[in-house]
Amino acid sequence: MKIGIIRCQQTEDMCPGTMDFKIIKEKKFAFEGITGDIDIIGMVSCGGCPGKKAIYRLVDVV
Repeated sequence: MKIGIIRCQQTEDMCPGTMDFKIIKEKKFAFEGITGDIDIIGMVSCGGCPGKKAIYRLVDVV
């Protein structure tokens, strides 16, 4: 499974996103039950409130 992470731009300074990687690696919460490998293909911020740029920024990564 390939996933992309869209994170909140307002929390970038206080949250480096390391917990996201740990949860994915350990397959917890939303990733429970996934038997195959999980590949993170990108991590971008939403582009700021109200998040209208999020999809465009994700498309650039993919």
